Amino acid sequence: MRPDPARIRDRLPGSRLAHGLPFAHRMTVSFLGTKGGTGTTTMAVNLGAEIRRLTNRTTVLVDLKPAPGDLALFLGLRPRFTLTHVLDKQAWRDVGVLHGLLTPHACGVDVMAAGEEWGRPAARDAEGVDATLSCLRATHEWVVLDVGSTLTPATAVALQSSDLVVLVANPDVPCLRNLQRLLDAVRLSGVSADQLRVLLNRASDHDALSVTQIESVLGLTLDWRIPSDYRSVSAAITSGVPVRSVRGGELVRHVEAVARAIGGDPYEAPPPPDLSAAPPRPLPIGD
Repeated sequence: MRPDPARIRDRLPGSRLAHGLPFAHRMTVSFLGTKGGTGTTTMAVNLGAEIRRLTNRTTVLVDLKPAPGDLALFLGLRPRFTLTHVLDKQAWRDVGVLHGLLTPHACGVDVMAAGEEWGRPAARDAEGVDATLSCLRATHEWVVLDVGSTLTPATAVALQSSDLVVLVANPDVPCLRNLQRLLDAVRLSGVSADQLRVLLNRASDHDALSVTQIESVLGLTLDWRIPSDYRSVSAAITSGVPVRSVRGGELVRHVEAVARAIGGDPYEAPPPPDLSAAPPRPLPIGD
């Protein structure tokens, strides 16, 4: 049985609201990779933390990868409780219990880590995942999901409940080959085309294919581009913090621009020209 969001909000302590902002401003964003290793966790961690910094709204990061996931590791956390505990205890039935199973990070986000048991969340967990996300959407204004690169019944439920699904690809042939297939698969799972965005991660001016060539071959638009910066990302993971906390530079500027495009710009500062926050529009999906 799915929890009633209205009843959950009535039970929340006032401190959970960021400056009394209404829950109408909440949003659920999923990051789905075109294959393993594209950087969904890096994007979920850094864009989630950046959205929290820019908007000052309550934000929770959820690791939905079949365990073990990496989200808590990237933030240097050793959570006592995980998503597996939530599912097994049906913690979504009580907002107080669920909140106690989250792990806070110094950057201001809460974290729901993946469990250690391989294969969880499994198909039998799909209903519990749906109920958990429904509860988190009532307690947090921003819910950021790292769903990995595998479409399962549990991740399909998460994608269907998302306001925005960001497909994360790298500028290499296997990723780009899978991108069109994944677009079709996600659409068949119940996600509409106007909810989809494509993010090219680890992009470089020295890539074999330019953005224009990639868009021409695939027949779609790459909405955002994140530059390659292994040193900064590695330093951030080692320190257990978002990349902004270890150094600035081009990577941080692009992350901020994408976060502003996703979350709206409360300061009305324009992003870099190549990452213009265009209004939502459907992506062409087909063979």
